[in-house]
Amino acid sequence: MNRFSDIDCSFKRLTPVYGFHVAKLVSIEEALQSVQSQIDELSYFIKTAKKHCHYPSEHGLTHDESASIYIYTMEWGEQTLYRVLNKTLRNENRDLLKVWFAYIKLLDTALNKLPTVKEVVWRGITADVGKTFHENDKITWWSINSCSSKVNVIKGFLGNKSNSTMFLIEALNGKKV
Repeated sequence: MNRFSDIDCSFKRLTPVYGFHVAKLVSIEEALQSVQSQIDELSYFIKTAKKHCHYPSEHGLTHDESASIYIYTMEWGEQTLYRVLNKTLRNENRDLLKVWFAYIKLLDTALNKLPTVKEVVWRGITADVGKTFHENDKITWWSINSCSSKVNVIKGFLGNKSNSTMFLIEALNGKKV
């Protein structure tokens, strides 16, 4: 599984996430300190993100803000940050998200500095969930969702699996990372 096909189609009715907006804006090291026990070698991946992220940024992101985006996109196994975070975002126990508030605040601050994109994007899942959706349905995915503007990128992740579903999404407030 990768971040382009990590989708929960259970359609749980969850409450929105409140509280992270008032969290203090801190360094990425501080923002992820409270989740270190959930992700092996997190400090190593933070250093890697800070080393390889897009900084300086033409959009005015700080080094930590840029690293917060970069580390979200990194793949390193079952405990990849995006998997652990998205699993928590989909959990009915919203209190579990409190340890993530500082990171969500940092990531949200970074993403808000990027230009907003309105375009068609693609996402896929290696399951046939087509009958679950209807044209013009409004769906809430409770996780952070990675998409691609190139359909072939998603086709590549899905491979030749016949039971796959591709989503065409008309993004109104997307961010290119």
